[in-house]
Amino acid sequence: MPDSTNPRSSFSASFLAEVQEIARLLDAEPVEKVAALLVRVRERSGRLFVLGIGGSAANASHAVNDFRKIADIEAYAPTDNVSELTARVNDEGWAAAFAGWLRVSRLTARDAVLVLSVGGGSIERNVSPNIVAALDYAKSAGATILGIVGRDGGYTARMADACIIIPILHPDRTTPHTEAFQAVIWHLLVSHPALQRKGTRWESIAKPAMERSFVKSLSDLKIKLFADSADKAQILEAHAHPLVRGFTTNPTLMRTAGVQDYEAFAREILGIIKDRPISFEVFSDDFSEMERQARKIALWGSNVFVKIPVMNTQRQSSLELAKKLSHSGVKINVTAVLTLDQVESAAAAVAGGAPSVISVFAGRIADTGRDPVPLMSTAAKIVSEYSDIELLWASPRELLNIFQADDAGCHIITVPQSILAKLDVVGKNLNDYSLETVQMFHNDACKSGYQL
Repeated sequence: MPDSTNPRSSFSASFLAEVQEIARLLDAEPVEKVAALLVRVRERSGRLFVLGIGGSAANASHAVNDFRKIADIEAYAPTDNVSELTARVNDEGWAAAFAGWLRVSRLTARDAVLVLSVGGGSIERNVSPNIVAALDYAKSAGATILGIVGRDGGYTARMADACIIIPILHPDRTTPHTEAFQAVIWHLLVSHPALQRKGTRWESIAKPAMERSFVKSLSDLKIKLFADSADKAQILEAHAHPLVRGFTTNPTLMRTAGVQDYEAFAREILGIIKDRPISFEVFSDDFSEMERQARKIALWGSNVFVKIPVMNTQRQSSLELAKKLSHSGVKINVTAVLTLDQVESAAAAVAGGAPSVISVFAGRIADTGRDPVPLMSTAAKIVSEYSDIELLWASPRELLNIFQADDAGCHIITVPQSILAKLDVVGKNLNDYSLETVQMFHNDACKSGYQL
């Protein structure tokens, strides 16, 4: 117990209590948004420029190392090059130093600027004017702006696409807490399953050899995860998830979710999802009406793919229609595919047209007692001959299917909310998981009051 009569002991206890409370108050939502934006920067081969002053400059240098080594993001900090920085300060002035460095670094819209700062900069108070000028330049270049800052976030929070603000409990300790939590947050980001690509030394040594051999990290996956839902709340949650790269839905999911007006629902969702592909399905059984619906759906947004079932309910092939639509510029998702013959025919139909997806219902194949992995591997080889077609593993039954689909060479897998919720379990220590299972059984038995 801390000695309340000893001011040194009392201060230490108070400081650590503040650390705990700040961690509790931190909002995870902007952290997830920053992670998602960094994933997109990496996907488009962008670079990350980390700006900091004083203690935050030291943090910037450390963060650059971690983003490069662990997250595989090309990253730089202006304060790492003392010669250039001091020359710019001497010749151009302190306020222009960071902006000048970004300019000669050829900052573009593919890149991101991450500010680590206690106050975020202020025009009115002339605090950190070099950060203010750098943010203005970054905005003019169209770069993504991110921040991990204290106080009210300052100019950084006003300019940022996503900003994590460190709560301040004691004004006399704003700087130490903010700079300390900058480190916590960037370590969280490079450890995030959506960003981490390389393991760190001590963790890799500590993990049992058997687990190292067989568990692939989520960050190692090449496959894209598309959320499969018609529930608005689930779609909103998935939209904030950094691993979700697209969306699919179908009339059955819509009916289950209680959707009454197809077009109104679709347009509402498209008002939210503007940055990722989403598939909506036609529902007519007549090919003329199916075409009319497809062309109407395609006009709802540039990110819309139109789902065309591989056949109608009379077992008549829909692929001539898929070909016609694809070659007229409609993005097609050929759905309900279950055989390799269908994969070959669908690929031949849409080849050379607009970007297309072929959705093979691997889960339904598995439901018949057949192993879908060999079929999906062969399907991936068929589709690999076409640069404008992607293979989608549809109707997954368990989280393992994500890794199977990735190994098979699929480009996309649909994931329902039930599987998305399990992503945090990937790579979990099996001994710990065993203990948690025993504890669950024991606790439920106690709560039920069972006696023998």
